Amino acid sequence: MNTFPVRHIGVSLSIDLKTVYEYLADPKNFPEWASGLCKSIQALDNGEWLIDSPMGELKAVFSEKNPYGVLDHTVIFGPDKKVNNPMRILANDQGSELVFTLFQLPEMSDQKFEEDAAWVKKDLTELAELLKKKFSK
Repeated sequence: MNTFPVRHIGVSLSIDLKTVYEYLADPKNFPEWASGLCKSIQALDNGEWLIDSPMGELKAVFSEKNPYGVLDHTVIFGPDKKVNNPMRILANDQGSELVFTLFQLPEMSDQKFEEDAAWVKKDLTELAELLKKKFSK
């Protein structure tokens, strides 16, 4: 059984799980924080979302709202290439932890994997600051 190399990238948030989850579960908020993936986004009729990304026009499907903190999204690069991006929000006392799982796919060089990991960390760090400004009392 083969597995891909993986990196779990996380940030601690000083905002409660429910508030963070409600914000992140709405795909319309992606352009505010996911610069590596999304400049703008719009809903399509079939449950997919059209994304204007740095890589061109893409589609995505987001997990439905749930009580478990699951915030996964699948990016659709074309009919034969879909990439699942697991993301979870976990309670941590009065705050929360956001964890994104990045897989190194077969066509991804070690250098590209490191670059993508750094970009995800940058986006999550900026998200933490954005949430702090939006929701801290």
